[in-house]
Amino acid sequence: MMMDVFLLTKSPQSERSELCLKLLARSERSRLYLAGDGVYHLLSQAGTIPPSCEVFASKEDVSARGVVPRRRAEVREDFYERLVEDVMEGDGRFFTF
Repeated sequence: MMMDVFLLTKSPQSERSELCLKLLARSERSRLYLAGDGVYHLLSQAGTIPPSCEVFASKEDVSARGVVPRRRAEVREDFYERLVEDVMEGDGRFFTF
């Protein structure tokens, strides 16, 4: 089954974030990578990110912004390496917001 990869760098208040989450909800199998201001999505209420979606966050960005995740996510030091692997080896679509 194909996997869609999403990279979200916008804050939860952004229109681009809203679009990303709408597309994410339509994906059957997905991974969401949160970087930059996108890590603030880890503070949002449950339900905005589908439970079937795997979520990864940049450890550097989480630390820089003082975010303490309220939702499940893998906070990774090798965030960008993992993202590149998923995009290059994946058979699905890649979206960036």
